[in-house]
Amino acid sequence: METCSFPRIVLSSPLPSLTSKNKHSLHSQIHKSKQHHKKITPLFATLNSPKGFGPSPKKLTKKPKQQKQEDEQEDDGDQEGGVIPEIVTNRMITRMGYSVGIPLFIGLLFFPFFYYLKVGLKIDVPTWVPFIVSFVFFGTALLGVSYGIVSSSWDPMREGSTLGWNEAKKNWPVFWQSIWGGGGSTKK
Repeated sequence: METCSFPRIVLSSPLPSLTSKNKHSLHSQIHKSKQHHKKITPLFATLNSPKGFGPSPKKLTKKPKQQKQEDEQEDDGDQEGGVIPEIVTNRMITRMGYSVGIPLFIGLLFFPFFYYLKVGLKIDVPTWVPFIVSFVFFGTALLGVSYGIVSSSWDPMREGSTLGWNEAKKNWPVFWQSIWGGGGSTKK
């Protein structure tokens, strides 16, 4: 059996006498320990917003009243031009539901189908076949998001066709111009 020994500290007296000199040194030790604790960052400080992130504070500049009214009129025109009517948004969502939901549902149905072929009918299906089939249908579902937006009629007064092929041909150039052209709709 091994024994372990610890160094023994022997104090000359259990409590030092509190003379005026000792009081001063004790007070300075307490003051130093308080300063040490001030340097430790409190836990709640980590919840503060980090410096340098987020929007910069806006500087207020005074504008003449006439210029303010002109700016408000320009802003109103911009807002009306950038808002999609609710009926058009509902059409887009409905078309996206169909163009995403149908291929996604078919892609998910192929998993139990391939399982039934392998386990139930004992047909050896190569592993890459389910991967390719699921890749095709899930990719089609992903493209269905864009097609659902583009194939719907962007005119609130016109419903559009069932599959939306004519609307898609008309809206694709506008869609690509908004993505690659920076959103400007001016033609040169």
